[in-house]
Amino acid sequence: MTTLPLAVGPLIPAHRRAGATVETVSGWETAVKYPAEPMRGANALVDLTGRNVCEINGPETDPFLQAIANERLPIRGLKTVAGRDIYRLTNARAILFGGDPIDGSINVTGGWATIGLYGPQSLNVLQKITAIDLRERTFGVGQCAQGPVFGVNVLFGRFADHWELHACPDMTQFLWEVLLDAGAEFHLKPAGRSWISP
Repeated sequence: MTTLPLAVGPLIPAHRRAGATVETVSGWETAVKYPAEPMRGANALVDLTGRNVCEINGPETDPFLQAIANERLPIRGLKTVAGRDIYRLTNARAILFGGDPIDGSINVTGGWATIGLYGPQSLNVLQKITAIDLRERTFGVGQCAQGPVFGVNVLFGRFADHWELHACPDMTQFLWEVLLDAGAEFHLKPAGRSWISP
């Protein structure tokens, strides 16, 4: 019996054209492997679309986040708790990627797609496409910010081993191509989900 996906990310047609192996994972069609993936530790681009996304708005945002994160999350702060990435954007707004939907939040899963950028040259790739100062001293691990990439509003999150770029699904193909073009000199290549969790 074939399991039908409940959702298809915006990059799936491009993954198929590139010969990637696409499987259904947690109800989403997901590119799990590319024909010629980069070596482990090299620069790689991975489609991470396929998680629940919730938004919290209003005056109760702070106590709401404290209950989830067990601490006060500062503005532009990013924290992973129980498989859920919490992005604190303003006093009254936060976006949560992953995990089950939370009572009192707004389900905005259809409004976001996610690209993961991995490798030692990831910061150099990003510095070619945005004016945001992403250097470690101004944008450290555990921080987030929104900013433009050639007119596309992107939410950046910096993790210990990679960056995540979240954008409107309609602009994700463009963002994917911009990243690959900017990363060509660093041998940036697309990879499937199995590359990050073999």
